[in-house]
Order: sequence, then structure tokens, then C-alpha cells
Amino acid sequence: MCGLMAEKLRKYKFDTSSAARLSAAPASSSTVTRSRTTPPPLDSPEKMDAADLKAEILRSLRTDISEVIKSELKNALADDFNYLKNEMQAVKAEIINNTTAIHSEIDQMKTTIKEVESGLSTWSDEVNSLQTVVTDLKAEVTALKGKCKDLEGRMKRCNIRILGVAETDGSSSTGSMARLRREALHLEKDVLVDRSHRSLVPRRSDGKPRAIVAKLHYYQDAVEVLKRARTRAPLRFNGESIAIFPDYTSNVAKARAAFTEVRKLLHNRQGVRFGILFPARLRISHDGKEKEFTDAEEAKRYVKKNIISTEKD
Repeated sequence: MCGLMAEKLRKYKFDTSSAARLSAAPASSSTVTRSRTTPPPLDSPEKMDAADLKAEILRSLRTDISEVIKSELKNALADDFNYLKNEMQAVKAEIINNTTAIHSEIDQMKTTIKEVESGLSTWSDEVNSLQTVVTDLKAEVTALKGKCKDLEGRMKRCNIRILGVAETDGSSSTGSMARLRREALHLEKDVLVDRSHRSLVPRRSDGKPRAIVAKLHYYQDAVEVLKRARTRAPLRFNGESIAIFPDYTSNVAKARAAFTEVRKLLHNRQGVRFGILFPARLRISHDGKEKEFTDAEEAKRYVKKNIISTEKD
């Protein structure tokens, strides 16, 4: 850029010196005449030529500088543009590669989802089938439980449970049961006892004797023994107070025990008869009406509303 400016200056210097020499010759020959005939100009030609030269040089410099700046800017912008173009192409290529990988993963996920959906459909059918089987099995188990409870209850129909007999040697034998029948129940009829034993629970720490379970051979004998035990209560044997009850299953015993509070409320009520039927049904007779309950709370509400409240009124 500086070399170009120097070249321009040399050009303009040569042009101005030549013009000065050409204009100097006629000026020397007619110096006397112009000085005599015309007044001197306000500005000399040399000054005017220098001003024009200066203006021309400035215009030329502006043009050259503008061209140089434009060229430099163009080159710089071209480099930056190429750099940006390369960067954008690299980013574009990376985006294309990533997009291809993403599409591949999406396709793979779609395939996996379809396989899972197919598997879930199969599993859903299997679950529905299993639910049907489980429902049937539940119903079957419930029926079997009922049958087992019924069979256990029927097996214990001929059993009686005796409480209060001291635990001594031979106190739970069949011979001891025959003596108890005669002394406590005053029953002279021969009662055939298949077997008898103490309940299988551990001995109590307070020394209270365990119950004796006796299996009678005939159901009618068991009914008669229980009836005689109720009519001749309280019973005594070997100087101790004893009690005789049916030998129910644990479930039946719990269900019957739930009516204990209601039975206490009905005890010694005039005009009221009540009893527990097998397996666990409370029958109440009052004012010529009979009601049966399998729910202890329902029976309790009925007694308080229809029997106890009417007696207070």
C-alpha cells in the first residue's frame, strides 16, 4: 500500500514539474508586457496547480485506500466465511450422523416395543387363564375346608369334654370314666367308652387340671350323658366340682363362645327361652316368637331392643 502511494506521488511530481517548465518560457518573454498592460492575478498559477494537485492526490489516495480496505476486508471475510462454511458443514455432517443413529435406535425401540406388546398380550391371556384357575381353586379350597370342618365335627359328635378332674395316675382311663358315670351322673346304664385321654395342651403352671376327652361308642349315649350333666348340675367327683361339655372343634367353639355375653343377658329372664344349636346358632323364644342368629352382635342388638327395653317399660 505504501509503495503504491509513493508511485502515485512520483507520477504527480513529474507531471507538475513539466507543466511548470512549459508555462515558464512564455512567461519570461512577455513579463514586461503583462506587467504593463494587466494587473497581477489574486492567485498565482503555481498555487492553483498545487491545490489541484493536492486535491487530486487526496482523491487518488482515498480511492486507493478504499480499494485496499475493500480488498483486505474481502480477503478477511472470505477466510472467515470459508471457516464458518467448513464449521457448518462439519456440524451438518455430525447432525446427519447423529440423526441416522437416532433413527436406527428409534427403529430398534419400535421393534422391541412391538415384541413387548406381543408378549404382554400373550401374558395377559395367560394371566386371565390363571385368574380363572385361581378362582376355581379358591372355590374348591373353600368347599374342601367346609367339608373338613364338617367331617371333624361329625368325628367329634360322640366326644365329651370333662373339666375339673384332678390329674392323677389313671384319672383319665376308661375305668375312671365308668366310675365317674356312676358317682357323678348316677347313670346305671352301661356306657361303652372307646377311649379317653387328657387334652394334648401342655400342663398349666397354676396346677389346674387339663380337660379329659372321652369318645363314647354311641352318639345316643353322648346325648344322654350331656343331658344328665345339665339336669344334675353342679356335678362333683372325688370331692371336686366338675363340668361336662360337648367336644366341639376350635372353630365351632369360638363361634359358640361369641354368644356368651348374649346368653348372660338372657339368663333368668321370665318368658324367654334360648339355646345354642349346632354348630353355632342362637335360638331365642319370646312372646310366642322364635328367632335364630348366627351373628352375636345382631343377637345382642335384638335382645336389648326387644326384650330388655320392653321389660323396663
